[in-house]
Amino acid sequence: MKKLFIFIILSSTVLLNAKIWVREYTYNASEADSKITSRSIALEQVKRLLLQEIGVYVHSTVLSGEYEASGEVKDLSAKQIEIISAGITETKIIEENWNGETYYIKAEITADENDVINRLDKIIEDKEKTKQLEDSHQRTEEALIEIDRLKQQLTQTKDDNEKLVLQTKYNKSSNELSAEDWFQKGNYAYEIGDYENAFLFFQKALDIEPDQEVIYNNMGIIYKKKGNYIKAIECYQRAIEINPDDETSYYNMGNIYIEKNKYDKAIEYYKKAIEINPLSASTNYNMGIAYYDKDNFDITINCFQKAIEINPRDADTYYNLGLVYGNKDNYDKAIEYFKKAIEIEPDYAESYYSMGHVYRKKNNYTKTIECWQKALEINPDYSEAYRNMGVAYQNKGNYEKAIECYQKVLEINPDDANAYYSMGLTYTEKENYEKAIDCFHKVIEINPEYANAYYSMGIAYRDGETYREDEKYGNFFKCIKKAAQLGDKDAQEFLKDFEDIIDE
Repeated sequence: MKKLFIFIILSSTVLLNAKIWVREYTYNASEADSKITSRSIALEQVKRLLLQEIGVYVHSTVLSGEYEASGEVKDLSAKQIEIISAGITETKIIEENWNGETYYIKAEITADENDVINRLDKIIEDKEKTKQLEDSHQRTEEALIEIDRLKQQLTQTKDDNEKLVLQTKYNKSSNELSAEDWFQKGNYAYEIGDYENAFLFFQKALDIEPDQEVIYNNMGIIYKKKGNYIKAIECYQRAIEINPDDETSYYNMGNIYIEKNKYDKAIEYYKKAIEINPLSASTNYNMGIAYYDKDNFDITINCFQKAIEINPRDADTYYNLGLVYGNKDNYDKAIEYFKKAIEIEPDYAESYYSMGHVYRKKNNYTKTIECWQKALEINPDYSEAYRNMGVAYQNKGNYEKAIECYQKVLEINPDDANAYYSMGLTYTEKENYEKAIDCFHKVIEINPEYANAYYSMGIAYRDGETYREDEKYGNFFKCIKKAAQLGDKDAQEFLKDFEDIIDE
């Protein structure tokens, strides 16, 4: 069953048609400015020039239809693209200079239009991440407004004590710009899978602004990906301390307890997140996952249906409802929900595959094979579909087609012991015992502990060779005895009739 989490990893892409945007900015320092504050302001302004241009360019590219984009991307304004692009592009400083009065900075962003569109398409599916970038932009706007206000006040006041207070506030607002820059750098590093630098950049942001729950949440995600659950939980707990009304922290905590298979704790945190925001589809969905793992299918269905009420266009939720109803042996309902998932996402290979399993349970092998063939049209490397389609053909007595399917599995994965085993069983049913034995030998080469393979090979030897019971260590008995030693129940039962021979 799929599990949704807050962050979506966007793979790094080779930029074949990269475009380079370059801009310069010169900041004229006021009496309130130092080199540090001047650089913070200059850097923010040159980034804005670059991101504005990217926003306009990508927006026009999307509207022109030059590159394929989802409906959600097409609905974005140039300003929205600009805001999100801050977290999916990297600003590189080419040149900078401070002469005591002005801070000059030259920077560039290199990006491929199609790559940016693909990243936009993926990131806007993650509402939490989109909100993070929008909030970061808002904090930057407020800091710039405050910097301008304080600058004016500093020029007007004559009182030294008041100047000192205003200067402290001015420096703080400038630091906030630096913190947001590090935060955005951390987001970009995370998006390209560079977790070490992401962690470093987030920590730099916290060094400046220590009470940002969003950064602790992001760092917790990184710790979780590295398998350090203790540190991840510490980060989420710190985020909750900073903001007890932050649903994301409770949601992330629930996710980590699911990974630790502590479903009651996961549900506890999901419930807290839902108390804060009852209209979170992802939280209701993930709470359904936790109840599913507890085998509480009725509550699972309630959670998934609540998620669908909030977001009726989420194919994954319909798909998972199909899985739940399949587990409840309500096959017609399961098929209904798999079809709904496919209506929303026509290339949902897993939904066709799972629907095929349901038809198999209904003994409708024709429909089973149709579903798995559709899954394979969508994903030609879907080895599980080939393997199970082989079983379906085998059950229909179409041994040649079954063997073709198992061979396809082996083309995808030459070391698939299960495919060799199933092919061996098929050859046994065809009474081609020599080939069956060859297949079982391959299974054992790959997995020497495969008890069923020894047992089935023993049966193939028995049915395919003339043997005498007094040949105590013939191939048949060797295989059955080995299978019994490895725990095969059928082999152990079989040998009870031959205990006097085996004991000698």
